[in-house]
Amino acid sequence: MSNSEKGNFYFGISDRKIFISFFEKDKSHYNETLNFEIPDSLNNDLNFKVILNLLKKNIRSIEKNLGFFLTSGNISIQSSSHQSILLSIKSIFDEKKLDKIVISNLVQSAVQYFDNYNEKLAIIHIIVNKYFIDDKIYKQLPYNIKFKKIILEIELICLDRNLVQKVKNLFRECKIKVNKIISFEYAKKFLNDEEDSTMCISAKKVINGANLSEVQIREDNQKKANIFDRIFNFFD
Repeated sequence: MSNSEKGNFYFGISDRKIFISFFEKDKSHYNETLNFEIPDSLNNDLNFKVILNLLKKNIRSIEKNLGFFLTSGNISIQSSSHQSILLSIKSIFDEKKLDKIVISNLVQSAVQYFDNYNEKLAIIHIIVNKYFIDDKIYKQLPYNIKFKKIILEIELICLDRNLVQKVKNLFRECKIKVNKIISFEYAKKFLNDEEDSTMCISAKKVINGANLSEVQIREDNQKKANIFDRIFNFFD
């Protein structure tokens, strides 16, 4: 039996520790957790095999405790490379009805622009902070309106690209599907004074839609995947 039938696994990764927590379906707090120290951060290539062996050992341990296999999970990363970048994207039409395709295309353009000029950072979260539509400001996407000019204020939450790739490689070696990577520095804003030493509780809040302005994207192994194909749950 796999974990997808029972609930969800979350991993918290810092420079010194890795946490593994299991949440039963529809539960806000984990019912099983463990942690272990790692010799140095994943940025140290020499430690990759050591960390991999420790991770495999502890995955087997939590699988034994729970009685089923760990096949997928979400990963929260605490890193000093965390950056929040603001940018704006504009489009002008003769007159057009506002729909999800307009917004998706604008977000895609912003992401492509960022990727063209930045090779060191990976985008982890995309947030549309404001919509400027014909000189009116909206915090949430308005529906069923026609417009001529639209500007989106977009916030990109980023982590070091090499670190993100090493994390993905680590879990690929463990044959675990990564559902979503979360930046802990971003996620902890939604804790509401709760303790989160594992970095997993805040990650679960983000996955559950704590920020209604966040564009949810799937992890996609295809390098040239169109972001419109990856966006989901943003317009429901």
